[in-house]
Amino acid sequence: MKQTKIIGLIVLLAFGITAGALISPLLAQQQIAASPQTTCFVGESSNAACSGNWIYFAGNTSGLDSGAWLIRVNSETGQIWHKDGKRIVPLEERE
Repeated sequence: MKQTKIIGLIVLLAFGITAGALISPLLAQQQIAASPQTTCFVGESSNAACSGNWIYFAGNTSGLDSGAWLIRVNSETGQIWHKDGKRIVPLEERE
């Protein structure tokens, strides 16, 4: 019984190696359809990140949580949000 399992494992391993060598890498890769949404790009040293339609800028003016700041910009509408305490609220212009 033990010998049968070892032979079966060797055959299975040989089949996997052979199949892996014969399958074209292009055939094995998934084809991803182009997304209808625009992609967000930010500069390398901009301290920014993208997530969907949002661009996030974050930083810290001190080693404390109270010095942390966060700004979120909607790339479609241009609306700006900022961190106010623990909440992110839209920026309101003063008159």
